[in-house]
Amino acid sequence: MNLLIAALAIWIIFLIALLGASVAATIRHFGGRGWDDGGSLAPMTLIKPVRGLDDALEESFRSILACDPEGRLQILVAMESEADPAYGPLSRLAAAYPARDIEFVFAGPSAGRMGKIHNMIAAWKRAKHPYVVFSDADTSVTPRLLRQTSEAFLKGYDAVFALPYHPPAPGLGGYAFQIAFNHCFAVAAALSYYLGIFRFCAGAWMGYTKQAIERAGGLEPFAHSIADDFAISGRAFKTGAKACLLREYVRVRETGTSLRQAYDHIVKWSAIIHSCLPRLYWVIPCVNIGLCSTILWAVCEGSGRYVGLGRCLLAAGLIARGAASFVQDAFSIGAVMPWPVYPALCFADFGTLVFWAAGFRKRITWRGTRYRLAPGGRAEVLA
Repeated sequence: MNLLIAALAIWIIFLIALLGASVAATIRHFGGRGWDDGGSLAPMTLIKPVRGLDDALEESFRSILACDPEGRLQILVAMESEADPAYGPLSRLAAAYPARDIEFVFAGPSAGRMGKIHNMIAAWKRAKHPYVVFSDADTSVTPRLLRQTSEAFLKGYDAVFALPYHPPAPGLGGYAFQIAFNHCFAVAAALSYYLGIFRFCAGAWMGYTKQAIERAGGLEPFAHSIADDFAISGRAFKTGAKACLLREYVRVRETGTSLRQAYDHIVKWSAIIHSCLPRLYWVIPCVNIGLCSTILWAVCEGSGRYVGLGRCLLAAGLIARGAASFVQDAFSIGAVMPWPVYPALCFADFGTLVFWAAGFRKRITWRGTRYRLAPGGRAEVLA
């Protein structure tokens, strides 16, 4: 029993230290933002795969045009057909900028392939420039993000990506999205990047040289991948692509922020992560500070041994979670959530267990299409 308590105590102290190092790396990487020379953009093609009218879609499209006043970007909006609800508003916006290089690419029915990558494949064939960026429909572009992407390519990077950040959104679902994006997925990204173990690009904003994609075998082999970003970047890195994590976040705003919508969305992500990384998925509870510290506390209380240690590390684990989130928001993002959210974040790790358990499902629904997931990130479209 003493050995178990000692092992748990050491592990919890290590996790708290790792959390501190992750936040420090995040502040170092994103706090100064960096790379903003204000120069002209390199010749790039921006591909925006679209399906349906997302809440942030028009805002996203306007932000691209505003950030490229010289009109150097080739912009390809990829969708299945003109019947897509997004075509009307986007085509009217594009018509207001006749001098810009904007083209709508109609990919046709996806015929059993993943809809997003199906649209990306069609647009890829029309890309004019050596540097190609993929931007999700719900992302907003800033001048700094665009210039940093350009500069990274000119510095010789083959793969360039930005970390998603969810700005404030209404309701409890909005806070759930902020916690999932900013304080679960993003918290260890910078440290992992510095250590050389962050081996995939986030799809909200990712760019590649054409040569890197060609070395990876093109886009067609990923037509049935449930997570195109994970699959493409994994192959690209294996073929020697040099990757850059930008120092500017990419703003992502999900459509539908009710608590139920947020739950369904995060469960979908959990199932996708389980499909792509089935072995690693089992390890997730082991790095859950709240869970591990609670287990130690229960063991100490139940055995009557080292009760004070158990209580101290439980308090330390819970407080560290909320404090780290506040420090990260304040010094890397520059905007904090309402103060009651941070004490609640002390218990967020227990909530993640619900999503983790729900992620073992084999079927998900994404933008109206049902998929069956298989290990390795493969997806089969269901009727």
